[in-house]
Amino acid sequence: MAGPEAQEAVEQFRKLLLAEDKRAAAEIVRAYASVYQRLRRDTQSLVRTAQREGLKPWQVMRMNRMKELEKQFLRNANRFAQIAGTDITGSQRRAVGLARNATQSITGKGLPRGITLENLARIGIEWNRLPDEAFANFIGMAGDGKPLGLLLDELGAEAAPKVRAAIGQGIALGKGPAETAELVRIASGMPLSRALTIARTETNRAFREASRLQYAANPNLIKGYRRSSTKDGLVCMACLALDGTFYETNEPLDSHPNCRCAIVPDTLTYEDLGLDVPMPPPVETGQEWFARQDEATQRKMMGQTARFEAWKSGQVSLDDMVQVRSDPRWGKTASVKPLKELL
Repeated sequence: MAGPEAQEAVEQFRKLLLAEDKRAAAEIVRAYASVYQRLRRDTQSLVRTAQREGLKPWQVMRMNRMKELEKQFLRNANRFAQIAGTDITGSQRRAVGLARNATQSITGKGLPRGITLENLARIGIEWNRLPDEAFANFIGMAGDGKPLGLLLDELGAEAAPKVRAAIGQGIALGKGPAETAELVRIASGMPLSRALTIARTETNRAFREASRLQYAANPNLIKGYRRSSTKDGLVCMACLALDGTFYETNEPLDSHPNCRCAIVPDTLTYEDLGLDVPMPPPVETGQEWFARQDEATQRKMMGQTARFEAWKSGQVSLDDMVQVRSDPRWGKTASVKPLKELL
């Protein structure tokens, strides 16, 4: 398994990727602000008219102003999708560039102490750096192999009926312009929330997949890779349980939306090089890390008392809580098994 030096290098690059995620999120939020501001103004104006004329919800739904409000929201949402798509594509491009630098550095850190990439190159084991065009398929594409634009274009159309229903609800309940606008804000937040999820998911995926492709191009140095989860209070329990799992380099990581996992290469060992030198102890796995947390932290991370009690009593293990399923659109995805299936 990869040693602590490789894990530390992964954490350094993970921080850089997190900074990129925050930058992209700020741009996307800024772009959506204008969509909501226009929608709020139109909603408040429509509600004032409905109150002044004593209109019923069904009458408001038939008004031309209501239809124009929906059309305007869709136009603005589509413009937002274009801006978000451009920004996410830029984040993917930067993530791929980061991965190309990270892979060589992490591999060097993962080699046994005293062995370097320079030393190995002298005996014919050289680092193979792939050309830029090898990574073209990661830019502007989603995990299902379709252009990001198609995924983002769906958001406005999905949110429009929710916006319409929120306006009708506000009028039916006798709420004022500001209160109805708040209902609309909640209903119209889906495109922004989904865009942020897509940005985080696809940027991280581009980084992982570019890394995996680069590792696969160096079979003389790398035997496979291991999953590395973020060991904090926010980590998905499935990812934590799978932390340290070995994968072949031709195997994409079974992730999920918002997955923050990275991959760490399993490099040549002293034994592979014909040297009789003891290996250092392996790094702590996610399950070992979880086991040494205090009970309050463990309960909070599991989220359900029954789940925690079943684990604490030995009725189930962390491995039992993981399910990996094949999705026809997204491929293999890892998630936490529902409690009713677990027990």
